[in-house]
Amino acid sequence: MASNGKNRVLVTGATGMIGRQVAAALQAQNFGALRALVRDRVEAREKCGNVFDFATTEFHQSDFGRMLEQDHRELTRGCNIVIHAGGLAHKPDAPYQEYEVANVRATQALAEACAVNQVETFVFFSSSAVYGPGPFSNVPETAPLKAKTPYAVSKAASESFLKALQGIPRVIILRPSLVFGEGDRGNLIKMIQEIKSNRYKHIGNAATGKSLIYTKDLARAVLLCLSRVPEGHHVFNVANPQSVSVHDLAEEISKALENDKKIPTVSEGLLKFGIKMAETFMPGKSPVTSEQIEKLTTETTCSIAKLVQTTGFKPRMSLSSALKAEINWAEEHKLL
Repeated sequence: MASNGKNRVLVTGATGMIGRQVAAALQAQNFGALRALVRDRVEAREKCGNVFDFATTEFHQSDFGRMLEQDHRELTRGCNIVIHAGGLAHKPDAPYQEYEVANVRATQALAEACAVNQVETFVFFSSSAVYGPGPFSNVPETAPLKAKTPYAVSKAASESFLKALQGIPRVIILRPSLVFGEGDRGNLIKMIQEIKSNRYKHIGNAATGKSLIYTKDLARAVLLCLSRVPEGHHVFNVANPQSVSVHDLAEEISKALENDKKIPTVSEGLLKFGIKMAETFMPGKSPVTSEQIEKLTTETTCSIAKLVQTTGFKPRMSLSSALKAEINWAEEHKLL
């Protein structure tokens, strides 16, 4: 790999929750010249102007899902590292075809352009969703993939393509667990909103285990991989070393919100029955869905032994501090 001063690193999805923190971490470590793919420069400055240095960033503006072969080649030309954090997520109602275009075909075109332009390293953000909806406990990277949702299937398809691709000396596939932090638009911010409004309830003893990772710690894991992973094809789970129960996660959120009201408890069976009745007789009226309840009551924990052994990864932020950072961001953006 080139020395820090000679690196040119492309980050796709540079305004997303993950991409912006990866870009910031690269600049903080003086890892090399940063090239960022964004959909709109003005919007990018509004979203991320205080996250990474725009003055020293080379921007390419394009809709990633609509780029042509020559666009991908131009985008990757001169880069020795490409970090692919762009793509479609958090659209549960989108058909698979939409995920196929944005997450599979575009990833293939980008990777093929990297091979043509002799890019040395390709980092791809997959997801622990490729292991399926669960339950799974401390699952290793060697576990069979059981992707079910369109999002998960698109990630698994891209992984399969990258595994067979020739021409890139080092391919690193990362499977983060539940990612949270500033910029979160996924499940955790919804949970925070429910707790903030006193609508959230513990389901039974809420002992279900979950793996999760703060976005800035995830960005640190990326830099460790770039520095310490050798050539070849590699797959890593990325999460905090210790999983957390849904009960403890909710209580930590409540504490970070400085909420003095005790979170009530409801029977799992009673709650599922009530939601099923609401979905049957009052479709669209229930504040939560059966799918959301299933996620909360299904264990999904991953082993990161391989990542730790290879890179020495340790998260720097405690769960309470990371949650507080997301809550502060959410309050600033009037999401709470």
